[in-house]
Amino acid sequence: MIYTAAEIKQIDQTATQNGMPESILMERAASAIVPKLPIESHSTILVVCGTGNNGGDGWVVARELAVKGHEVSVWLPLGDSKSEAASTHAAYASSLVRVIEQPVATDIVIDALFGVGLSGPVTGKARDVIEWVNQQMATVLSIDLPSGIPSDHALEFDGLAIQATRTYCLHGYKRTAFLNRTSPYYGQIERIDIGLPHTSGWSVLTESDFNRSLLERDRFSHKTDYGHGILIGGSRHLLGAPFLGGRAAIRSGIGLLNLSVPREASPFISTLPEAMYNQHTDVLEQSYDAIAIGPGMVEGEGMDTIWQQVKHQSCPIIVDAGALSTRRFETRGPLILTPHPGEFSRLTNQSVEEIEGDRFAVASEFAKQHRVHLILKGTYTLIVTPDGKGAVNTVEASALAKGGSGDILTGILLALWSRKGELQSPSEQAVLWHALAAKSISRTIHPASVLASDVIEELGRI
Repeated sequence: MIYTAAEIKQIDQTATQNGMPESILMERAASAIVPKLPIESHSTILVVCGTGNNGGDGWVVARELAVKGHEVSVWLPLGDSKSEAASTHAAYASSLVRVIEQPVATDIVIDALFGVGLSGPVTGKARDVIEWVNQQMATVLSIDLPSGIPSDHALEFDGLAIQATRTYCLHGYKRTAFLNRTSPYYGQIERIDIGLPHTSGWSVLTESDFNRSLLERDRFSHKTDYGHGILIGGSRHLLGAPFLGGRAAIRSGIGLLNLSVPREASPFISTLPEAMYNQHTDVLEQSYDAIAIGPGMVEGEGMDTIWQQVKHQSCPIIVDAGALSTRRFETRGPLILTPHPGEFSRLTNQSVEEIEGDRFAVASEFAKQHRVHLILKGTYTLIVTPDGKGAVNTVEASALAKGGSGDILTGILLALWSRKGELQSPSEQAVLWHALAAKSISRTIHPASVLASDVIEELGRI
């Protein structure tokens, strides 16, 4: 689960009101973190504690490590604890550890300087502390999030934060763990359960969330059981995109596929004989289970005429690339939009920098406002439902940073949204399948050399 700072504070407050003191929450955090710390018996440890509850977590971790026999020093660069619970833990822990006034070189630095309460760039002495930590030849382990990193967005982040080797996120992940500007500071991330109920509307998708039964076939099934979709794409100078999307749809198990392409694409038809073909000027049938439109298309060239037919269909409609426009939000069935940040910038009238600095909030608000399913592509692709809730894909797939990758995703989406019966989270499954295929083929072909067509051929090997 992924939480904002306000949500974390509310969860903590509710726990306290219901009889769970802050001091006990700190105990729980420390007891869960300490067994996971990669510390050798001979390692020296410096715990850098701030004045708030994050510093309190640091005090309890320091105490537990000292009890286990480690050589532990605690540095309070910003002064004594201001939190009552943290002060209580500090009073006892200080009898077990060495409290120092000046930092010393060490093997391990445990960062407990700032937690989710940090707002805006780091100022004052804290900047010097962070710079000192970053200059050390030590393993840096951050509690909850690296100090200096904001919790929710990167709009005001000035680049100064602790560069963690590993971060232990308490209760849930923070949004900035999945933003390009701030994610690298987290190092490896691990969620630490501290026994509080989960209430977030955002989840994290990993490889284990992929539903491998998507590849299964009932021996008594028929092609119509797996959906009939049409992919509309291509323009006079962009002819390959719909064929990439179509091949991806077929590799993803769609039962029947029509491709609607311009007359100029006729020479390419022989490259995908498994599909049935229409021209852009043809009238759409009413029997499709899903429609995808946009790969290789440009404004003009009959786009508005085609959309007038598409928008009256009651089936799911996937809109990508050239068909993405604020003029195309009105449909009878579910609408699935698949922009990259540049395309999303045009849809929202916000800059790419603003979008990338606050992806979760911008994407969530957009999906709710327009009642659409939104797939905001990127290193951490967001999959958002019309209620503003969603998931973030964490499967690494750098091979997808290449032309044609979006066309493949559109084809997979078409196949899964065309499925008859109840398919849970087709957009999430499509994004995962896409990433997993790219990750898989990257084991045998260097990511820089992977072609979009290579990813398509790998879909059936996941």
